[in-house]
Amino acid sequence: MGFSKPAHAAQQSTGEAEATLTADINQERTSRGLGSLATAPDLVAYAEQHSADMAAAGHPYHDPNIQANVQNWQELGDNVGSGPDADHLHQGFMNSQIHRDEILHPSYTEVGVGAYWAGNVLYVTEVFRLPETKASAPAPSAAARPAPAPRVVTRSIAGPAPARPTPAPPAAPAPSTTAAPTTTQPAPSTSTSPSAAVAAPWPPASVLAAHRTASGRPADTTLQAMAVVAAVLLMLVAGVEVAAVRRRTARS
Repeated sequence: MGFSKPAHAAQQSTGEAEATLTADINQERTSRGLGSLATAPDLVAYAEQHSADMAAAGHPYHDPNIQANVQNWQELGDNVGSGPDADHLHQGFMNSQIHRDEILHPSYTEVGVGAYWAGNVLYVTEVFRLPETKASAPAPSAAARPAPAPRVVTRSIAGPAPARPTPAPPAAPAPSTTAAPTTTQPAPSTSTSPSAAVAAPWPPASVLAAHRTASGRPADTTLQAMAVVAAVLLMLVAGVEVAAVRRRTARS
């Protein structure tokens, strides 16, 4: 991380450091055509307290309860850090993509900067906000006010994305025992696999039905004729047998 601005020869007061950082933030915004940020006293008070807490802890950290500890916001973000002075800290923020994005976020209209010295180390908190209501307008009732859409930047390392649940297969419909049979044609298949090509039955059902209808009556007449011929043959055989018996009787 490089720094282009020289450090102050003498240590600034916390008020001077806060004013320097606020002016640097607005200079970065206006030089890019963005609106400057108004200083909000409640944000300054919160930032000064958090900077003191970081100095007591001995390291910078983000307040995990910032959404509850800061009021009247639609969008909210913060930068925290420590360094030798305000100029070095601002340059460090601008050299970091995620911190620079907070400073240059176009929706913000208010800022509060709080500083705290711990020996030669300056702890800084910058809080950015798009207010939910204008300062001059009375706040609407809680029932009429829509829930805010939070935009709090978290600077923790993202873990792997959670696995998407596999959707359950749709349940197969229960077989119906009362549905009337249908004679729908099979859907055409575009598969070129040999197993997908099934030969049509031969002869077709329509041909079989026509054949049975045409051959029904002739079949009945043929059976009657065959029965008459069989009866005549039986009678002839019986006559031959009777004649043979008579001849044997006459010889004896």
